[in-house]
Amino acid sequence: MEIHAITAKPESLIKAINKAITDGKLRTWAIVTNDKKENLYTHIPEQWNGKAMPKPYIFIDKVSFKISWWNKNGEPEESTKGYILGRFTEVLMVHFRDHFEHLETYK
Repeated sequence: MEIHAITAKPESLIKAINKAITDGKLRTWAIVTNDKKENLYTHIPEQWNGKAMPKPYIFIDKVSFKISWWNKNGEPEESTKGYILGRFTEVLMVHFRDHFEHLETYK
């Protein structure tokens, strides 16, 4: 599952998300880093923390947020992936709508 945020300034979107998280404006999300030093976003309520995490991939005209997970936990259920994708879509629409043209969601 993934979200594509179509934008002329993909790096700007990522910087805005990271700043909102580190500044405490998105209190229910955290940035975590995998063993490859790549950032992922985790929804921090215990029910969701670390289970399915949007991982950003930056392209020229978009940012793709693909659902990732820790190998030690195994692949999450489709419903868990869907809930996280929905919550992250909400974050994008509410807080960052000025940073993209439109969103595309894929199962």
